[in-house]
Amino acid sequence: MAATAGWPAVAEPTAHAAALAGGVNVLRRGTLLLSAGELPAELRPDAVVVVGRPTLSRGVRRLLGTAPVYAVDDEARWTDPQHLVTQVRDWLGLEDMSWVEGVDTEWLSAWRQADTNAQTAVDKLLGEQGWPTGLQLAADLVEALPSGANLMVGSSNPIRDVDLVADPRSDLGVYANRGVAGIDGNTSTAAGIALATGRPTYALVGDVTFLHDLNGLLVGPPERRPDLTVVVHNDDGGGIFTLLEQGAAEHQRAFERVFGTPHDADLAALCAGYRVEHVLAADREAFRSALRPAPGLRVVEVRGSRSLLRDLHARLRAAVGEALS
Repeated sequence: MAATAGWPAVAEPTAHAAALAGGVNVLRRGTLLLSAGELPAELRPDAVVVVGRPTLSRGVRRLLGTAPVYAVDDEARWTDPQHLVTQVRDWLGLEDMSWVEGVDTEWLSAWRQADTNAQTAVDKLLGEQGWPTGLQLAADLVEALPSGANLMVGSSNPIRDVDLVADPRSDLGVYANRGVAGIDGNTSTAAGIALATGRPTYALVGDVTFLHDLNGLLVGPPERRPDLTVVVHNDDGGGIFTLLEQGAAEHQRAFERVFGTPHDADLAALCAGYRVEHVLAADREAFRSALRPAPGLRVVEVRGSRSLLRDLHARLRAAVGEALS
């Protein structure tokens, strides 16, 4: 229906393949457009259709408070404590087009132009930024993966980095443990996906997520080993909290011990203890090389820093906001 009506769509990474296969007009930088400030008048919707439950972006959640919301979900009950939803349905099909009036064919063009402008701003900013950042890793990884591969994206920053700057692809299976959005069992989930599908599988996780499920690397001698490459962005702690309220300058004194939680763990030594191959990718070329499909289980570590994370995301939102003005 969205494709027929010419509606722009903002899809979370786990929904990219299905949306693109259905001909939906998925925006490349939709989340950033909604997170960069108030939308220009010509882009503001008269209504919002939500399929499933958005969990990643505050920008998307903010949009739901600006226009009537029509939810499509297969759950019998819809939890809506903020009373944002006008109607909940379990299906929305072409037969419902009769309820759509005054389709503006120019509206999608305006969104596409805004999307192009936002992409130009992202390319410029990340092109000038030293490598690696989580955003660059997410974009590089998704671009480099072979067609038909699986990608398991860890909670916290990795799934949000992919959401912000990685290009939607219809030929990848993208998975994430959303639920309560915890970091439990991400490596184990990725291993299960690899074994169940028999396809090359990759995981993108942060260091804390990786350490939390370290035993996911343990495969008993008689068991099948997954064809799984685990990419770990190691910035020595909880980078997600740098971007939240507690990452503000006034909380700096207590931040590292309470939220940053640096661990100084030796990932190479830990992998050796599990007899799992470990690769330290020191630059972009080495990173791309390490992503070439190979049988078995391996870990690709990329070391970064949390120190510039908050400033980088602020500059990213500002650049996209300027591109919209």
